Amino acid sequence: MYLLSVTAVNVRCHEFAHLDCAGSVTILSGPNGSGKTSLLETVHTCALARTFVPVPDSSLIREGAMVSRLAIDARSDLGTRYHAAVELRDGQRKRITTSQVDNASAKDLIGALPVVALSPDHKSITSGGPSERRSFIDGLMAQSSKRVTELLYEHKRLLKQRNAVLAREIPSTTELDEVLLQSFIDVSATLIEKRQAFLEELWPLVQAEYASVSGSKEELRIQYQPDAVNLDDPTPIREQLQQTALRLAQVERIRERTMFGPQKDEVEFTLNGRLAREHASQGQHKSLLVALKLAESQLMQQKRRERPIVLLDDVFSELDASRASSVLARIVHLGLQCIITTTDGDGVYRHAVDHGASDVVCITVPDDVVGDGTATMKAVA
Repeated sequence: MYLLSVTAVNVRCHEFAHLDCAGSVTILSGPNGSGKTSLLETVHTCALARTFVPVPDSSLIREGAMVSRLAIDARSDLGTRYHAAVELRDGQRKRITTSQVDNASAKDLIGALPVVALSPDHKSITSGGPSERRSFIDGLMAQSSKRVTELLYEHKRLLKQRNAVLAREIPSTTELDEVLLQSFIDVSATLIEKRQAFLEELWPLVQAEYASVSGSKEELRIQYQPDAVNLDDPTPIREQLQQTALRLAQVERIRERTMFGPQKDEVEFTLNGRLAREHASQGQHKSLLVALKLAESQLMQQKRRERPIVLLDDVFSELDASRASSVLARIVHLGLQCIITTTDGDGVYRHAVDHGASDVVCITVPDDVVGDGTATMKAVA
């Protein structure tokens, strides 16, 4: 995919900002708080209906504004033009339009504009709780396959409905309980199988990228630990879930919520047999995160037959010079379009040129964007 332009209206500090993107590397340089990350958030929101920063949608709306509009224009690797826009109003459902659908859902967006984002907020993938790793894996799977996107939404729907029944928020009958349980088990078994197969494809790519970035010979492994399922047990996954459901039926009625399923799965990263989240050094965490994102870029390209757009938010201040340079070198080598935010535009520009990027532009975000947010930024490559 090739991003042509980004437009942000009433997004954080921007009243209006328009960016025409370079073919290879676009560098947004400026002081902290000048709105550089907001443009990356605009791209991400137009791709996945949410920002990569862990905040509610309403935080994107510029203070004092009623509505914000985020839009992108792009072209596929086959030359097809693509447009997507998201309108946000506080307290209301977001309005999404694309080249194909006037009133689209978040589900319609996913995968149309493949993106890979790396920011300081993503460090929780390797050091945080299970939900962070599940979210990373599921997000990558969803962008890679519409079938998996549908499966994830169906699992979420069934889990919510079943919990409502258990909590007596909606009327319950024996027949309804059984239908919901069996549907939940069927979808859960399929999701576990998809996650297992996907991680088997991802693992060797992560291993190779980790060795390249870290320069070490540590043994890196990804261990998938589905809740209530033993993958070494020859018993079919669906039957194992069925047995667990019977065993936990009374507990679920007491606690009024579902006590098993893929929403409790864990994905563990180990280095030389030790849990990375507990024993990895700061440098190892950074190398692992970079390896995961580079592997994500490759696997997405393989699955979608479309190059993802890479968003690097403040990576060159978060990583040491060697790792940051390795990331940029790999992105250029893979032929991926990249947008980078930094406070050192000249330094990153030299890195990009040195690594052979064919079309690079460095744009300075004006200082007058900082403050009341009423200034206009129009950056043209």
